[in-house]
Amino acid sequence: MGCCCFAGDVLVNTKSGGVKRMDQLIRGEEILTLSKAGGAPKYTQFYTWIHREVDRETEFVVIKTNTGKMLKITGDHLLFGEGRVAMRAGMVKNGDKICTISRDGTLVEEIVIDVSMEMLTGVYAPFTMSGDFIANGFLVACYSDIDNFDVAHASMLPLRMFHKLDKSWKKGNKNQEGLHIYARNLMKIWENLPSRVQTAIQK
Repeated sequence: MGCCCFAGDVLVNTKSGGVKRMDQLIRGEEILTLSKAGGAPKYTQFYTWIHREVDRETEFVVIKTNTGKMLKITGDHLLFGEGRVAMRAGMVKNGDKICTISRDGTLVEEIVIDVSMEMLTGVYAPFTMSGDFIANGFLVACYSDIDNFDVAHASMLPLRMFHKLDKSWKKGNKNQEGLHIYARNLMKIWENLPSRVQTAIQK
């Protein structure tokens, strides 16, 4: 729900523009993900940035798999492990299985062979209508700071509905800078919840 980010050179597949770097994405583009039923390829709309800061220096987790896939992602960001279970990137370790997309466009689990840390400049985190997408071949979520993907995705429903109904953001389509105000306010609410309530929500 909070600061979930990727490095600017992370690649995504767009429906109209082919492969693009994260820092070149344009709001409204449709980007590749995998369906929840069967893991087949489909496209989901990128409707706004949750976080975008081109000059911010941040520590990223660098995850590499047995087939050579590599992803730079912040530690609290969710991706999908064995059985398509959401997990924080900072918890990934060697030997874990991670959900990725195969060459024929289907869901496959690959083995993590290396995890390291790297300081990089620029953070980018898109929100999609499905709450997930493919980044550098990895199936990742749009959320962080909470382990339950379904709860995180449900909490963003008002924002998704707003963007479906209000098309004024398309005029000029300027990129925001910083953390989205909706996510920032949601984080404040989350941080003020009693720890027992946070624990119950995460289950």
